[in-house]
Amino acid sequence: MGLGTFMMAACARFTCRGGFRVIAAQNRYHGWIVGSLMTGLIGSAAVAVVFNYAQYSLGTHLIESLAPMLGFSAPRHVNWVAFMGLTGFLTLSYGRGSRGIALVENFMKLCIATMLLCFGICLFLVGVDWAALLRGSFVPWLPSGVEGMDLFVASSAAAIGVMDWILFQYAGLARGWGRKHETLARYDFLLGLFLPFVLINYLVVSVFAATLHELGSTPETAPELAQSLAPLLGPTWSQILFYVAFLAVPVSTTVGMSIAGAIAIHEALGWEPDTRSWRWRLSALLPQIGFLAVWYPRPVWLVVVIAAFLSLSNNIVGWSFYLLLNDRRVLGEDRCKSYGWNLGILLLITL
Repeated sequence: MGLGTFMMAACARFTCRGGFRVIAAQNRYHGWIVGSLMTGLIGSAAVAVVFNYAQYSLGTHLIESLAPMLGFSAPRHVNWVAFMGLTGFLTLSYGRGSRGIALVENFMKLCIATMLLCFGICLFLVGVDWAALLRGSFVPWLPSGVEGMDLFVASSAAAIGVMDWILFQYAGLARGWGRKHETLARYDFLLGLFLPFVLINYLVVSVFAATLHELGSTPETAPELAQSLAPLLGPTWSQILFYVAFLAVPVSTTVGMSIAGAIAIHEALGWEPDTRSWRWRLSALLPQIGFLAVWYPRPVWLVVVIAAFLSLSNNIVGWSFYLLLNDRRVLGEDRCKSYGWNLGILLLITL
């Protein structure tokens, strides 16, 4: 995640110093295969569509588990309508003037605050083995052999990828960021992305370590996860807190992926983005096809294929961004002149 911030800083430089749309710049300097295809259609749009199956699967199971605690029933083959309604409304609200953008961004902030607060309370309730927590945080450990190598590669892969880069770069352009906003952009991804990501994942891993790991339980699907955690979290209200916090994850992820996917499709095909057009609405709502996960929750072959293409696109697009950042023709005197910054990006691309 830390290495990913070097690439986010590159996106901020493209926005604040270059003022250009990065996919258009890629098409010009590196060709449409790198720009429109690998960055736009595969690295962003296809990923948004396929990965949203997982968001629907998780979200609808969480609603199904949460509803009885609140006194009603909402099976997933029905509650997907509510999930689609909320995420679709927020997705289409983005871009409808300053009020629409503020609504979506404030909702995202609320989701982050909810996750931090509720997961923090759950960790307090299940208890913390402080010696184990400190040892696990600061003493590196890997299994031996192939298992250790697999774990190292999986853990070292980019926590943020092409879609995040594109969303951040184009959102900055939409806000009208210029040269004076580059420092603001860096604060934005450090405090708005890096810090919440690390803290929330730290809390979730800690809760799982204190519950599922203690029992040796390894749930592989959303309903198995819900059923396993229910008796471990204690009183009903603590389970409610956990499910509400976890529900904020697929909801906010669906909205972010849908917006990024729509931007990428328009850029890849050379369409002028008009958030009031049917073309934009169809592009933004395309990931909602993930509602099929209610009946077909684990399209394994599809996830494997898109994950492979995502890894490939992260690498190819990463090299493209690195070259743009250092290209005098693109940024002139504002190109990267920092060995440390370049090293961070190269390490990210390598992993």
